[in-house]
Amino acid sequence: MAVIEVHDLTKRFGALTAVDHLSFEVDAGTVVGFLGPNGAGKTTTLRMLLGLVEPTEGSATICGRPYEELPDPLHRVGAVLEASSAYPGRTARNHLRIQALAGQVPSTRVDEVLDLVGLTSAAGRRVGEFSFGMRQRLGLATALLCDPEILILDEPANGLDPEGVRWLRDLLRGLAGEGRTVLVSSHILAEVAQTVDSVVILNSGHLVVQSTLDELTTRAQDKVRIRTPMAERLQSVLAAKAATAVLVAPDRVEVTGASAEQVGLLAAEQAIPIFEITTDGVGLEEVFIQLTAVAPAKENAR
Repeated sequence: MAVIEVHDLTKRFGALTAVDHLSFEVDAGTVVGFLGPNGAGKTTTLRMLLGLVEPTEGSATICGRPYEELPDPLHRVGAVLEASSAYPGRTARNHLRIQALAGQVPSTRVDEVLDLVGLTSAAGRRVGEFSFGMRQRLGLATALLCDPEILILDEPANGLDPEGVRWLRDLLRGLAGEGRTVLVSSHILAEVAQTVDSVVILNSGHLVVQSTLDELTTRAQDKVRIRTPMAERLQSVLAAKAATAVLVAPDRVEVTGASAEQVGLLAAEQAIPIFEITTDGVGLEEVFIQLTAVAPAKENAR
């Protein structure tokens, strides 16, 4: 069942269209990667979803309602749109105590979330002394304070070291295992591939694709690399068969749109000797580059 629904969502800032008739859904209990190059419209979309920006057209709802109409919204949705904006002169614990009062949760929850995000030892330090990665953790602690069903996170891995990125991955998977829903934007595509169940990819404010990871990589074309003394001849033969063949060296061709077996059979038919042939599988990052390279491009989307 979908708990986040975006339908025909559009946002214009004057002559600039930041989000253009965007539609997608996020099912309960899943981790969904919200991907796109800089300027794709991800942050603007998340801000509309949280009621911080008014859409020009369309709708963005959580559990069937706009965010501002949710009962007990802090208990339904936890969000991190930037590293913690807590007052720098306040300690991490005191920041969370104030947030606990606002959310009407027991003060004991403060120590629970500090431990959950690995900030117990730094709880008495002022936020102004925190590194960017520590502020990210504090933002996550704030989002988790009211034990929400849904998390909306904008680039939460920014500023985290490799150990922190691994910790974040385990945290998100654990939350999904408890039946929670996570929508997370990121540019760390290799990490996303180890974390999410599916992806929503944007470019220039448009939806490029919404897909599970398996479907996405299946639809991508593997790259076949061939070493042959007749590289130009092989390139010409493959092009005639509607495969994409690129001459990358005098004796090397890279092919998409044909399998290694098909290339080998075609070369044998044409008496083209093959000295070496390998196939490179396509990961999420390569798929992302392929998809966003062919998506429509508009300048200055947010």
